[in-house]
Amino acid sequence: MTLSLDKNPLQLYPEDLLAGTSLPARWRIAKTKSRREKALAGFLCEHGIGYYLPMVKKRQPGKNRTRYSLMPVFSGYLFFRSGELQRYQVFRSGHTANVIDVLDEIQLLKDLNRIKRSLTLDAPVYPYDFVREGDSVEIARGPLKGLQGIVHKKNKQFRLILNVNCLRQSLAVDIEAHWVEPLRVHACSA
Repeated sequence: MTLSLDKNPLQLYPEDLLAGTSLPARWRIAKTKSRREKALAGFLCEHGIGYYLPMVKKRQPGKNRTRYSLMPVFSGYLFFRSGELQRYQVFRSGHTANVIDVLDEIQLLKDLNRIKRSLTLDAPVYPYDFVREGDSVEIARGPLKGLQGIVHKKNKQFRLILNVNCLRQSLAVDIEAHWVEPLRVHACSA
């Protein structure tokens, strides 16, 4: 069900949650049941539990009119800060499949602040596979589909290094970032 933009839960509650206050509560990540991110956000707000649910405005085409809705950036995940009793309440909400305790809270806070800042820009934002320099990838779209290589540089585009092992030579190709997917490692059978 699509909610009108004004009926969506707050993305950040309370507003200063990402300021890094040193309360006894810990950062955690809720893995929600299917399509329950907004329902969990509403539950957390009602119970006074701080959370961050980054969302982006997405166009929903229809027959008679175009609608817009807010969609979670990380489908199935919501970040929240709680003590042990509140953690238990989140489990009991009926919207949560699992709760992940965050080990590096400082890094998570930096990441969440970067996400929040990027969502305020007037630029398109969309979920993306986690890829970093040195990762083996396969091109999934475009004219080079099926080629495999190693990511050398990542900006708006990737530079893919294609190795010719028997010649001990390489070729660098600049490609669109959205063409690349992480190379899935398959287990070999003996």
